[in-house]
Amino acid sequence: MKILQAIEADFEESVSRSSDETREIRMDNFNEFKKLGIPTSKQEFWKFTNPSIIKDSEFTLGLSKDYDDKKYDIIVVNGKLTKKNDDIKINNIHESLAEKKISNEIFGITNNPFINLNNAFSTEGCVLSFKDNVEKEISILNVIDNTTSKQITHPRIIINVGKNSNISILEKIRFLGNKENLVNSVTNFSLDEGSKVEHILIDDYSENTYQISNVLVKQKRDSNFSSYNYSNGKMLARKDFIIELKERGAHCDLRGVYLADQKNHIDHHTIIEHEDEHCTSNELYKGILSGKSTAVFNGRIHVHKAAQKTDAIQSNQNLLLSDDAIIHTKPELEIYADDVKCTHGATIGRLDEKGIFYLRARGIKREEAQKMMMRAYIGEVLSGMKNSEAKESLLEKIIENIPEGE
Repeated sequence: MKILQAIEADFEESVSRSSDETREIRMDNFNEFKKLGIPTSKQEFWKFTNPSIIKDSEFTLGLSKDYDDKKYDIIVVNGKLTKKNDDIKINNIHESLAEKKISNEIFGITNNPFINLNNAFSTEGCVLSFKDNVEKEISILNVIDNTTSKQITHPRIIINVGKNSNISILEKIRFLGNKENLVNSVTNFSLDEGSKVEHILIDDYSENTYQISNVLVKQKRDSNFSSYNYSNGKMLARKDFIIELKERGAHCDLRGVYLADQKNHIDHHTIIEHEDEHCTSNELYKGILSGKSTAVFNGRIHVHKAAQKTDAIQSNQNLLLSDDAIIHTKPELEIYADDVKCTHGATIGRLDEKGIFYLRARGIKREEAQKMMMRAYIGEVLSGMKNSEAKESLLEKIIENIPEGE
């Protein structure tokens, strides 16, 4: 595979400059990546999304450069921290490991080759640390600069939130160019007791992109993690959310909107690990597809034996605007406790013609009637968002980008 040769050459050149703090971690992860290789659709976890289509691509490691946008507190360009807010404690990964601000365990080997690959290239990145009893709203711009060459980038953001803190994070992924590229990103959240985090993720569109994204969350007692994720389909987009509710009373809320048209592809996999009693989770993902696009939603709820009194809800709803669009939806429940309440459901359909007729009968044009119905359809996903300004602008952006039907 050409891509494996290019990745190995870039890794050898990069690791030769590594410090003692990161060299062993990086080497172990890269060796595991090579052993596992790039997955194929023959593996169950990748059944409907085949990343091996990139095997003959000749990506080189993306380089960073200065970039500024005064609206954002933090800017990361091709995985490198280029702007930070002095009011927030921010370091890169190398500094944080050297100062023992983060543990080596965060870069532990996994059964996911793309996480291992990101670990192997993680030296820059961005580490945010919030102390106890802090209330803060911050904005992050995650820039992929693919203006000059075919490239691969490995953005890494690590966010640690102290006890009883309340943090709202708006993160936007912005593509500057239109060259073919692979984005392999990982974001880690660690929530201490009683903390609350709202993460709003807006993924801008770039049609020549292969994207692998992993969001990994660990929650302690009575913590609350809310995710609002908006994504456009790309040549290939795979987004995994793995949430570990590790202590009593933890709650997570995962909400997503995804759009795809033409021959684009988008895949969401969510795994929620209910590990202790009295933990709750709520998932709601909605998709709108047209053209010959394909989407995947695979949601797994795993209730461990100790997780009595679990309450978990999962729902995936999809609108197909063309006859050729395809959705693969697969809810999964794996339950080992006997005192739980778990529900899941999936729907696939078209816009309600009766509703459109009702609006048109009142003098509203068909195109406007469709937008009004879709606004209501999408609005449910964003209903719990606390950042009202972000909520309204995000809703308008989604409506503007809804694909055209037949």
